[in-house]
Amino acid sequence: MVGFKNIRKIRYWLLGLAALFFCAFSTPVFAYLSPSATVEPEAPITEAIALTPGSLDIALTPRSLDHEAQNAYQLGQYQKAADLLQQAQQQYKQQGQQTKSAIALSNLSLTYQKLGQWDAADEAIQQAQQQLANQEVSLAVQAQILDVQGQLDFATGQLDSAIETWQQSEELYGQIEDPQRQILSRLHQAQAFQAQGLFNKVSRTLETLAETVSEQPDTLTKATILRQLGDNLRTTGNLDQAKVQLDDSLDIATRLQNPTLMAASNLSLGNWAQGKFNTAVEAKQRSEANGFMRQSLGYYQEATKLSEGELNTQATLNLMRLLISPSLPQWKLALQLYPSLKDSLATLAPSRTKVLAYVSLAENLITLRENQVANAPSWDEIATLLIPAQNQAQALQDNRSQSLVLGTLGHVYEKSQQWNISQELSREALAAAKQVRADDLSYQWEWQLGRVLKAQGQESEAIAAYTRAFNTLKIIRSDLVTANPDVRFSFREKVEPIYRELVQLLVDPVPEVNELAQLKANPKTQGTSSSQDQERLRQARDVMESLQVAELENFFQAACIDKTVSLDQVVSEQDTTAAAIYAILLGDRLEVVMKLPKKADLIHYSTPVARADIENLLTKYRAQLTKGRNVVEQGKTLYNWLLRPAAEQGLLSPDDLKTLIFVLDGNLRLIPMATLHDGNDFLVRKYAVSLVLGLEVRDPQILPTREELQVLAASLETPPPEEAQFYSDLPGVTKELARIESTEMPTTLLQDQAFTSDALTNALQTSEFNIVHLATHGQFGSDRQNTYILSADGRLGIDTLGQIFRGSRQADARLEMLILSACKTATGDSREVLGIAGAMVQSGARSAIATLWSVDDQASILFTDTLYTELAKPGISRAEAMRRAQVALLDRYPGRPRYWAPYVLVGSWR
Repeated sequence: MVGFKNIRKIRYWLLGLAALFFCAFSTPVFAYLSPSATVEPEAPITEAIALTPGSLDIALTPRSLDHEAQNAYQLGQYQKAADLLQQAQQQYKQQGQQTKSAIALSNLSLTYQKLGQWDAADEAIQQAQQQLANQEVSLAVQAQILDVQGQLDFATGQLDSAIETWQQSEELYGQIEDPQRQILSRLHQAQAFQAQGLFNKVSRTLETLAETVSEQPDTLTKATILRQLGDNLRTTGNLDQAKVQLDDSLDIATRLQNPTLMAASNLSLGNWAQGKFNTAVEAKQRSEANGFMRQSLGYYQEATKLSEGELNTQATLNLMRLLISPSLPQWKLALQLYPSLKDSLATLAPSRTKVLAYVSLAENLITLRENQVANAPSWDEIATLLIPAQNQAQALQDNRSQSLVLGTLGHVYEKSQQWNISQELSREALAAAKQVRADDLSYQWEWQLGRVLKAQGQESEAIAAYTRAFNTLKIIRSDLVTANPDVRFSFREKVEPIYRELVQLLVDPVPEVNELAQLKANPKTQGTSSSQDQERLRQARDVMESLQVAELENFFQAACIDKTVSLDQVVSEQDTTAAAIYAILLGDRLEVVMKLPKKADLIHYSTPVARADIENLLTKYRAQLTKGRNVVEQGKTLYNWLLRPAAEQGLLSPDDLKTLIFVLDGNLRLIPMATLHDGNDFLVRKYAVSLVLGLEVRDPQILPTREELQVLAASLETPPPEEAQFYSDLPGVTKELARIESTEMPTTLLQDQAFTSDALTNALQTSEFNIVHLATHGQFGSDRQNTYILSADGRLGIDTLGQIFRGSRQADARLEMLILSACKTATGDSREVLGIAGAMVQSGARSAIATLWSVDDQASILFTDTLYTELAKPGISRAEAMRRAQVALLDRYPGRPRYWAPYVLVGSWR
């Protein structure tokens, strides 16, 4: 058991933490690995040997051997239990009681599993099945033996087999109408799905189970289901819902006075609090993060106090992970846990859990070593620590565990720059992952292999490895994105770098400005770059498009699938007055790839400026834009980086191009591109501007005529009482809606107290609208929990909005535009623009207009008036209508970009 005094010492230290915490808050949060990602889910609470009397006649007989064996098992005296069960089984066999002999063998298998004697466990369960092969056996006995077989398969990493076996036992329990054991079989399947990384299947299974047990009395089974549902909700980013389930689980475990379940629930709550801590760090909510960090420590402390063995070790490993978070690095305190963790791991029986716990410890130590913590174990010591884990994984014949150990070893040797050894281990880890179709591991080892090959100067091989990792990510994205970036893994640390590093490899050798010069000299040519260079550029764009889609799906924690059209196809065939400009932020430069109409080849150029310098300028520029200060110089700098190389070659003539479509990366999304300055004027004077998140757009059709447009306009002048401290009144929204009505477009109004969630739902269900205009306070946060609008009855979250729109007639009739005229982004995080795109996706709209910061009432009225006046004119695109509205504001408020600049159009520009 890990020393409780060490943990208590850490807790006392935390009481005086606040000042240090605030000073250490600037670095990004480290990826937290939850127990499901590092150790196997715990064995079922109710096991074959612990069957309750009277449930069915399949428990051990009341003879002394049976009772002694059961008592020994419950006390953790597994070897004694095994000896007693062997004696009982022999007596049953001698008496010709084949069924009871088989039950004893199945319980013996379960006991051997606890001892880590996997061959003996397998032999015992095989004997049990053979003894019953030619017997008339009850379905209950068959189901029990299948349960034990499934647990053996699970513990040894045979996950597909475990799922199939537990599905069979579930069916048998259904036939004999034993709902409790049927529930347990389904719970076991959820554990196996979790181990496979199939989070969608876990969610569906656990949600159904929670509904089944909700009205049942308190049982260990109910507590276990609620806890695992809470774990899954946490893993999929639903932290508030997770807390409710986990609290209920702990309450039941406490009422039942079951220390093991209480410890497990506290461990899960510790992981929940650590997830909330990470989320608060990302949102720069310092005091909240401090509180969640203390909560996490308290839960982990309670878990270690109530448990021994695997649970105790798991809680301490997660505590160590908390202490090495870069947002609050307490390296020395984390390192103090290492000796006791190492000792406690050595005492655990061989198992899959033990193997994965070694991996988790090694990952923690790698972080300490990377940060050059004094007295941290050497690379050789960390590698040596993994040797027992490697041997045990081989003995278990558990390919998934072997893959994890080998891959982690490969990472250690990568860090120590022993490239050949790292490459060999990475390939072995990849081979083991492929044997069990563990794509969630395969992409990581392909990435690792790519890094090693790149370090060895093998560029083409590195690109191939990175491409395989990229392709694997696309395959598993629908499951992978359901993992919260602050909980199961860090999207920014474990996914995003693969895309960026692959792009850098692809564009490095591609020539730049000479292409532009030759295009200018000979406009009839399609470019002079080789077909291989063009293929590299197209692949680089495809990779970055996938990153943007993955970011959006990661924002939603769900796949975003819809009918889309290639942006290239639209520019080439449907709108030949538009150019697509793709900006990519790499570590040491800004890359621009441009698609021009009527030209097959892509244009490419780059600016050698560090990403940190670019982001610093963007942050300052954004602040100046919102405060109305002089912004021309920063606008010029951005123009020089993004557009001047093409403009100097005559490729952006306003005579030919009317619309610039930007596909922006990272913090570039924080800046309205209309504010770029060419030295003479802002970009908005010459071009309509649109922002697209990716190379695929939702079938960008031209707007219907004024007579065909139907508008739903809703406004809220006074926020609900509970929001009054956060939001002021919007006295101009009534006039704003009046201006919409004055355009003579058919308009339905929902104003003030009439604007409720039910009223919005009813309006969308009874009529079809082309435009939905919401003039109310709202916020686009860095995650969907902080993205909402205000209605008269409170906050409407983005998920709720999505449900309202999907359940309406708009689901069949495409909404053309969603206009959010009084919303703003929350803190200036680049992910917040995903909230705008998210609102568009959830509503099913082709495009959305929103503001990046709060706007003046009178400016909003003028913008709305001009926008709808222009939209009503034939042949005017959405982007051009918005441009004219912004120019009207620019003319009214010269030198004050905060009035006209915040408006952005996302999606279709036509």
